[in-house]
Amino acid sequence: MGTIARHVAGAVVAWLVVTFEGLVGYLGLLGYALITGTDPGGPLAGPVFVLVAALVGFVVVPLLVVPAVLVGEVTGRRRGRFTGALIGGGGAMLLAAFGAAAVALATGVSAGGSVLAGLVAALAVLGPVAAHAATAEAVRRTARRIRQRQPAAVGAELPRQLLVRPSQSWVSDRNSAGCSNGR
Repeated sequence: MGTIARHVAGAVVAWLVVTFEGLVGYLGLLGYALITGTDPGGPLAGPVFVLVAALVGFVVVPLLVVPAVLVGEVTGRRRGRFTGALIGGGGAMLLAAFGAAAVALATGVSAGGSVLAGLVAALAVLGPVAAHAATAEAVRRTARRIRQRQPAAVGAELPRQLLVRPSQSWVSDRNSAGCSNGR
């Protein structure tokens, strides 16, 4: 399987992780609203929250997650896997934090709120990056194993007594054991 196919599979899994993070975020906010006795947001709050997370995932995955994993993969080939993971994951976290902080500042949020938004975004991008990298690597290894698999030899699992040599037949084995075949 090629590089593009395995990274497409990784991107799909990363998008699913972003959508799942939206669901977990909604459930956390719902729990907070129920504990504090505030309005939970109505019957459509959950589906809309998850839909928004899925739409954000359509933007974040191709613009942030896939390039981070590709950079980490290339760096990992030259400098080692640990360094590649640090460079790719750290770069994604840094870009997500700066992007969220910039949007928060542009919309009039306080400086403390902007820092918090950046921190949450940096932590939220770790899951999709890790899922994408793990899926792409798993697909690569699976494809390599399938390509390297050799066809099993015919009769390899049969007991030695049942195997027939080309110069020997079953009938000649019966005759040599003292059995008569009616001739």
